[in-house]
Amino acid sequence: MKNVFKRSWGVLVMMGMVAAVGVGQAFAGPPLATDDAGIVDVGHLEVELNSSYVHDRERVAGDNIRHSVTDGEVKLTTGLLKNADIFLTVPYTFSDRERVNGDLTGSSNGFGDMLLELKYVFFEKDGLALTLKPTMLIPTGKYSAGLSEGRWQFGGALIASKEFEDGKYTLHANLGYEHHDYRTEESRVENRGDLWSASLAGEAKVMKNLTAVLDFGVARSTDASTSTPAAYALVGARYELNEHLDLDCGVKIGLTEPEDDVAALYGIVLKF
Repeated sequence: MKNVFKRSWGVLVMMGMVAAVGVGQAFAGPPLATDDAGIVDVGHLEVELNSSYVHDRERVAGDNIRHSVTDGEVKLTTGLLKNADIFLTVPYTFSDRERVNGDLTGSSNGFGDMLLELKYVFFEKDGLALTLKPTMLIPTGKYSAGLSEGRWQFGGALIASKEFEDGKYTLHANLGYEHHDYRTEESRVENRGDLWSASLAGEAKVMKNLTAVLDFGVARSTDASTSTPAAYALVGARYELNEHLDLDCGVKIGLTEPEDDVAALYGIVLKF
């Protein structure tokens, strides 16, 4: 069973209270899985409170296996330099359950591994921005409960965003790589350590404060037993309630077997 990116409402309000300053302009945001090249201005802060419900079903050796996850995240982003920002993601799993032929065979909940990321914009001209994003996964989750990989992990991505018609339409493209150093020999045999990903997303302003989004992505599966990549399609919308608050929702559909069947995504972005 593949890993699910953990999202949470858990510690959301508590950490949201940390915010006390404004936020700069960015190209995009949730519910897109594809990242945008925009950054938060120096001295400003943005808080994302995201959550999801994921469902997956498969048949293995005659057994019907159902996997469901309700989880969420708090993501804090602040400007670091004129052309760079830094953000920390704190995930929490409310319920991660697996059933085989209707019988509960696994259940867990708790904090997962935190993710620390840096975005550096190295090119910006005529609505086009190119950004580098190194990432570091911090093993803060409980390894014995399956909520952590148990080791520090590293990766990175190249991000491009291009605006059209004064921002009415925007395209985003990501190329990513992660290296995973698993703790046990069994995990190293069953899971790939070098993972690549690519995605493309578009957004269009359909009303003054309403933006529709569409996202496609593909990634090398962590499961070493299959050569089929994990691929998804995502459709959603983002509504700017006011200058301090965005609401978003979306549906993510798995296009290949290694990807989860369906995920409902929802969240808010706070701008103080």
